[in-house]
Parts: sequence; structure tokens; C-alpha cells
Amino acid sequence: MSAEAIFGIVATLVAGVWVLYRYFSEKTGEAAEVDVNAIVATLQEGHRNQLHDAAQREETLRDQVGQLTEAVQALSIERDKPDAPAGIDEALALLSKGETGAAEAVFQEVKEHRKAEEAAAAARHIGALAFLHDTEKALAAYHEAVDLDSDNADGWNRLGHLLYRTGDIDDAEQAFMRVLALGNRVENQELIAIATGNLGLLYSTRGDLDRAEEMYKKSLAIEEALGRKEGMASDYGNLGNLYLTRGDLDRAEEMYGKSLALNEALGSKEGMANQYGNLGNLYSTRGELDRAEEMYKQSLTLNEALRRKEGMALNYSNLGVLYKTRGDLDHAEELYEKSLALFREVGAAPMIEQVEESLANLRRPD
Repeated sequence: MSAEAIFGIVATLVAGVWVLYRYFSEKTGEAAEVDVNAIVATLQEGHRNQLHDAAQREETLRDQVGQLTEAVQALSIERDKPDAPAGIDEALALLSKGETGAAEAVFQEVKEHRKAEEAAAAARHIGALAFLHDTEKALAAYHEAVDLDSDNADGWNRLGHLLYRTGDIDDAEQAFMRVLALGNRVENQELIAIATGNLGLLYSTRGDLDRAEEMYKKSLAIEEALGRKEGMASDYGNLGNLYLTRGDLDRAEEMYGKSLALNEALGSKEGMANQYGNLGNLYSTRGELDRAEEMYKQSLTLNEALRRKEGMALNYSNLGVLYKTRGDLDHAEELYEKSLALFREVGAAPMIEQVEESLANLRRPD
């Protein structure tokens, strides 16, 4: 497969990622006198280059929002407890500078001196913070969290998500199956939808598209019954990716269109950017280069407004492929250079290599 073809696949994977945190992040409350959003933004910006793969990074940045928000809020709430550990104010101040060590130490003390449920929550917070700089420490923390509270779906979900990101697909599947079992036990349809959507991604990664389709459709049916447009948009996007992989372009277009319409209704510019990019890939595959260019440029406009460097880099690379196909090599080179600069900024090593290869091969005869 050519490097150019890989660009389209990566963009498709990025756009179809399941928003795993959405159920759990809704369970957190407001933390008084702490600018949680600012702290989370600082933590993400300071550590985004720790993530090595473009699709993995996009997925991770979405998931981190819920996990980091919960951790910062928990630290603020802990401050007001009579048996609160020392150093919380300092830990919050350091978090606002992107430094997580003091906060991890506070949660470690909580974990060691509280009962199982609170200790498990502290372990999850350590995992969320540690992942920014130490994947192995984060994995250990999430494993400890499920050991301390095996009935907590959040813990299993986070563990499965991290295992999936690190490539341990079999163990990730077991973790998500635990989420599914817990959802079935308490008849929580939202949990069941999240678990089946996650399993769909796993099966798609393995190339088991029939099982993936089954999971996506089960998730979609639940989300439709619950009226959850965000979940429906994700499911439609994932189904579109699956049909595009199979070469069923008409069905893929239908799914992308439904996802786009829902994202527009939700006002989700990120979701819209993803689906415009997907549609660009689809039209490019059909050879409809003018329509593909229009979609890529709409995606690029939204990504620029959102300052999503990864999305912009993928848009530039896809446009580069398009102009190369047209024979406009000067324009293609300009776009590859822009893509390469952005991928270098965010440290996306595999994509850097692919764009460099595309540049090297740009003026060679096919």
C-alpha cells in the first residue's frame, strides 16, 4: 500500500474514534475556586508530544479530557476533607504549570489510607495523570484500580482504553467485556452502548469486520433508543469507516452523511471536521477530485478554527495526494511541506516518515 493511501486510512481511523469518556465525565461535579478547564488544557498541551501515533494521539486527547477533569476536580474536593493529605494547594498550583508529580503523590497517600472505593478512585486519578509521562505507571495504576474495586465500570473502561492504545488488543477486549457485563448486570443501557462500541473498534482493528459491524449496530440501536445524538454520530462514523474499508462506497457515504448531520445539529465542529475529511477520502477513492477537494478544504477550515494541528496536518497531506494525482506537483509539494511541519510539531513519528517518503517520491516516475 502506498504512503498516499495510508493518509486516507489514518484520517478515517482518526475520525471514527469512539468518545470513550463521555459517560464517565458526565458523573463529575464542579470544583469550586479551581479553573479546571485551564489546568486540563495546560496538562494536555504540555504533554501532547508524548503520544506517538497520529490516530492514537487524537483518540487520547479526547479521552484525557474526562479523566483529567475528574482528577483535578477530585483533588480540589479532597482539599476540603478533614483528613485531607498535606500539599494539595501546592499540587494544584503545580498542575496549573503542567507538573503532575505532587498531585500523584497526594492521590498515592489517599489510596494508601482510604477504603477500597476511594482508594480505587485515587488509583484511577494516578493513572490519568501518569499517562501523560509514564504509560507503564498508568497501566499499573489502572490494574490496581480494578483490583481494588472490580465492580467499577469506569476502571475497566479506562484500563481497556489504555490497553487498546498500547496495542494489547486481547487484554483490552477482556476489559471491555467486563464493562459490558457490568452494564448488563445493572441494566445500564448507556454502559452497554459504550462497551459494544469499544468492542467494535477492537474487532475492526483485527480485521473482523462482520463482528465489528454487529457491535456498531448494537451500539447504534441503543443510542437511538436513548436519544443520544453524540453516540449515534460516532456509530454512524464508525460504520462509514467500515463500509469504506469494504469498498461499499455508497453505504459509507450514507453513514458519513448521517454522522455529519448529527454533528451539525450538536454544533460539534470537531465531529463535522472529521466527517468532511472522511467524505473527502471517499470522493477521492471514487475519483471525484473536485468534490474531494471541497470536503478537505471544509475540514481544514474547521480544524484551523479549532487549532487542531493533527487534523490540519492530515488535511494538508490528503490535499497533497489530490494535487499529485492531478499532476500539480508544485502545489502538492507545498502542501506536503505544511503537513510535515505540523506533524513534526506534534511529534507524530509514523506520519512524519510517510510525508517524508511522499516528498521524496513526488517527482519520481510512478
